Amino acid sequence: MRVSLVLPFVLLIILVAVTLGATFYWSASRNIGQFSDQYMRAMAARISQAVHFHVHGSSSVLDSAFPEGVPVAEDIAADLNALRTRFWVATSMFTNPNDYVYYGNEAGQSIALKRLGVDEVELRLKLKEALHRRYYHYRGIHGMPRYTGDETGLFDPRERVWYAMARDTPDQIWTTVYIDFTSKDLVVTRARRVLGADQRFQGVVATDVSLREINRFVSSLDIGDQGRAFVVERDGKLIAATGTANLGMSIDGKLMRVSAAYNDDPVTKAAYQSIHELIGDAKAETRRDDDREYLATVHDAEGRTITVAARRIVDDAGMDWLAVVAIPREAIFMGLRRQIGIALGIGLLAVLLAILVGLRIFGRIANDAVGLSRAVDKVRAGDPSVAITTRRRDELGDLARNFQAMHADLFTDRLTGVANRMALDHRLQRLTADPDDTPFAVLFIDLNDFKPLNDRYGHDNGDRALVEVAQRLRAALRIDDLLVRLGGDEFVVVAAKPSSGTLTAFKAKLQALIEIPLETLKGLPADEIVRLGAAIGSACWPADGRDPETLLKRADSDMYANKPSGRRC
Repeated sequence: MRVSLVLPFVLLIILVAVTLGATFYWSASRNIGQFSDQYMRAMAARISQAVHFHVHGSSSVLDSAFPEGVPVAEDIAADLNALRTRFWVATSMFTNPNDYVYYGNEAGQSIALKRLGVDEVELRLKLKEALHRRYYHYRGIHGMPRYTGDETGLFDPRERVWYAMARDTPDQIWTTVYIDFTSKDLVVTRARRVLGADQRFQGVVATDVSLREINRFVSSLDIGDQGRAFVVERDGKLIAATGTANLGMSIDGKLMRVSAAYNDDPVTKAAYQSIHELIGDAKAETRRDDDREYLATVHDAEGRTITVAARRIVDDAGMDWLAVVAIPREAIFMGLRRQIGIALGIGLLAVLLAILVGLRIFGRIANDAVGLSRAVDKVRAGDPSVAITTRRRDELGDLARNFQAMHADLFTDRLTGVANRMALDHRLQRLTADPDDTPFAVLFIDLNDFKPLNDRYGHDNGDRALVEVAQRLRAALRIDDLLVRLGGDEFVVVAAKPSSGTLTAFKAKLQALIEIPLETLKGLPADEIVRLGAAIGSACWPADGRDPETLLKRADSDMYANKPSGRRC
């Protein structure tokens, strides 16, 4: 009789445990799968943004070397001093990666400027078709060139690929990516034709962009041991990658580019093939506006299910690359499956002896899982301020901490530790969608005198200055305010709107904090004091704009109005 009473109860407990476990597994799998897809899309977008940021200055470099509307002489010698000055300015704008500008014309002449340091350059000059290029070194924008030697080979710009490609194209163009055998790095060239006063073709100006930093950025991404991220040309040749090299050796011992389509790494190969099939032979028609996303699920050569996210990287000079992120599904769900197996096993084995203890243990797991699931839902909804925390030291705790690390990676500026542009976008979208129209203010902060500090004391001190300024600003904000680093020396503060007088005092307070002498710089001469200034602009919602883009533009314009005369943003 007792057995007949206990057995149904035990079966009921087992059924409840299995049902709860299945429900938990389904709910957690759905939410974690959605979050992982969103994370991979965001990672692909982040890679795309990094590439655009790396190459965007090359257009300004060409325009500085040959400004629109400034005609060029048929003979380089007739305009040599002006060319030297403009090339100096062009190579000083974005020294990493645009430290080399060169020009060749129809007469076979050429001039090139290679920056060797902050105040030193190498001039490569050829004024007659039959002569070899001559090399000169000099310091300062108007320094006296010192002859250092002649080039061994006979250089003719008219025979170069960049010259032929740009000659008949009215817009700027990119060459294909090629190997610089001197530095053993991948390089791509941006070029534009140059016209004379009569609007006839005279020559081509170009600048080289090293892709070393892009490869370094991609290879440093934290996507797990089995995950892969890479940037690839449409023909499959790798530009940058994690887990595999972008250069290899041919059979005859020569350096060669590696193709994702024939790669030894099964995840990289399967990911590229799936994305290539999705895109096909379609070419970018709307240029930068064609930066669209792709998501696919495929199987690699080892039979694993791979989730692949990709984004096209296109611009108005003909670039058409792909940013791809691929992670095996088993790597995403491994910790979750293991934790559920342990939890269900303990529950089933202990149900006859310690039902209450078993239920308590399972209840704790369920509570943590529900908390993680809710946190993931908030992240998926675009809340950058959510905290995914747990005290657990098991696989579920590892999973929660991994998601927290992913979340921080998406919304945090790596250098200063404050929020980044993606976090700003989410915060402004949420605030402007508030049905209560709660007012707030956007402050756009641009540091003054940062470039001279960077040039004189080095990039490491420049980074220390940005970190110190960010710490001062963050300490002055309230708990609900948001400090964002847009990039370079630009910051944005989103704060609950104070009154007009208080807003002015708040801006003055931030400006005063920035102007305090810097204390973290290293290697300065004794008793030397270094400080920065700032221009601060503001916009209030909803008076100055009903959407994030308008608010940022208003704050940016106000900042420019507050810029000291003669200082560049």
